[in-house]
Amino acid sequence: MICMGDRSHGSKMAERTAIVGWDIGGVNTKAARLAADSRAPHRTLSRPFEIQRDRSQLAPTLRAVAAQLGADETDHHAVTMTAELSQSFRTKREGVGFILHALEAAFPAGRIQVYTVTGRFVTPQEARSRPLEAAASNWAATAAWVAHQFPDCILVDIGTTTTDLIPIEQGTVVAKGRTDPERLATGELIYSGALRTPVEALAWRVPLDSTTVGLSAEGFALSGDVYLWLRRLAEEDYTCPTPDGRPATREYAGERLARVVCADREMLNEGTIDQMATALAQAQLERISGALGELRSRFPALDTAVVTGLGEFIAAEAARDAGLRVISLGDRTVGAGQTTAATAVACLLQHTLAAP
Repeated sequence: MICMGDRSHGSKMAERTAIVGWDIGGVNTKAARLAADSRAPHRTLSRPFEIQRDRSQLAPTLRAVAAQLGADETDHHAVTMTAELSQSFRTKREGVGFILHALEAAFPAGRIQVYTVTGRFVTPQEARSRPLEAAASNWAATAAWVAHQFPDCILVDIGTTTTDLIPIEQGTVVAKGRTDPERLATGELIYSGALRTPVEALAWRVPLDSTTVGLSAEGFALSGDVYLWLRRLAEEDYTCPTPDGRPATREYAGERLARVVCADREMLNEGTIDQMATALAQAQLERISGALGELRSRFPALDTAVVTGLGEFIAAEAARDAGLRVISLGDRTVGAGQTTAATAVACLLQHTLAAP
């Protein structure tokens, strides 16, 4: 596991203290624990939790995840979040405040540090006073961590819901955007992921036998159904509720996809569903590879993509289509994958605490 800084030259407090990194999202709570003893294993965990369904359960969920990781009351807590965008909250200020309150309630003796999009850690009190710097900060932590390992690259992180495209030059994150609206404007954030994206957000039309048809905008199927049907995601990766409440299996994914064109599985055969799913996956791929091409025009010297996330397989294909060499972060670094941001923010705090 790669964390920056040589702990043998750091402070004694850093050597004795374990760190739990958090990436608190609206539908998943992810954590990574770096043990105080460097010989102990690095542990990660991702737990589905939709804050909108019952936000009062956030603090108990945090405690349960921490217990499962073997955390104790002396641990430091390094925090990133995206859950403030949940419709449970009327404003991001409210969301940030609620999440911080839940952390303080869950870990009253813990030392909580919040990572911001400015690239520094702040106290919960400071984060409350500048909520837009604490909001949606997980991309910034991942990018800063990757920059220490791969100083010239484009980070392509495709999760369940979104895609981050982050340019890194000479070890510095050079993204134009900071807040979500800014990042959407620059193309550095694409609201399209490997699991939760409604398929009607992927394409306007799909092939249906010898013709093409428009899609119903009823939320009948998700991108996860596309990749489950194409056998690019496993059933256990489908961690969000299915649109119809039925199991996350390939059989039911096919039924959900058929309904997108107002049909059913008695009307459409397997070949037709294959055709639809392939077209939907291709549409998402083209959108991401096109955005990568635009980013490359801004940074022509960057020829390498570092890919991670649940949708790493999409990221790798899109990067190759854009003419980039591909490095899998998961192949190089323990803790990368679905919990990359949690691992990243824990390592960043470890580095901060170990600094002389």
